Amino acid sequence: MIKSYNVIVKLIDRYDYGGALQVLNERGLDDSDVAVIVKSCKYAVNFDFKTAFKIIQNISDECKENKRIKELINNLKHLIKGDPDAIFSELIENIKFQLVNEEYIDFLGRIYRFKEAIFKYIFIKKHLNRRNFSLYIDAMSKKRILKILRKKYRINNSNLVYGITTYINRYHDSEERYNKIIRLLNSEKVTKLIDLRNDTIVGHGFKGVSKEDLSIVYGNPYNVLDDFKYCLKLLDIKINEYKYSKINDQIKKMLDKINNS
Repeated sequence: MIKSYNVIVKLIDRYDYGGALQVLNERGLDDSDVAVIVKSCKYAVNFDFKTAFKIIQNISDECKENKRIKELINNLKHLIKGDPDAIFSELIENIKFQLVNEEYIDFLGRIYRFKEAIFKYIFIKKHLNRRNFSLYIDAMSKKRILKILRKKYRINNSNLVYGITTYINRYHDSEERYNKIIRLLNSEKVTKLIDLRNDTIVGHGFKGVSKEDLSIVYGNPYNVLDDFKYCLKLLDIKINEYKYSKINDQIKKMLDKINNS
């Protein structure tokens, strides 16, 4: 029987893979397939996909044949390539983690990041006229986009979101899906969330944030996830929902097997 089994499961349910890995190591399970998966997830949730992929290669050949593990390995390959479906899905999962763990300042930081990433994606997709491209390309950088807006489209605005909003209104106003996204992400309630973020340590201030603060602005904070998923749906981005919940189920099955052996 694994000592601290319930502790490990609780940590995994909260997506605290670093904490779970530490307990596994303390229980002498550091070389187990479970530890390899947990360690890989520890790096993946911090967007270090290359390290996560490298670590998962250490799993046993038998475990590599598992459906969930195959999906995980394939997903990491797409994340390393910067596939928009994979990256945005990961960001949605990451936002959920912050809510589950009541890490509201980090949650607001992810909100800001998501909004900016969506606007960047729309602009580059239309500017390059490409159906598929990596989110890691140089054209996705803020500096590069502002330069293109200024030189090609005569839009002189140092604020990335406002600049791209002007671009969409000027050149793609007839595409209703973009208008819907703009109305949502530039809405008063999202703007107020960004203002909360700006007053915290991840912005320009030192204020704390409570669940009540978020609820006053947006209602149930989980509504943010629903709205962001709606934006991704409008952009035809396929969301890989419950990725880590599925992985966690697999980890717990493996833990149960060890625990009952």
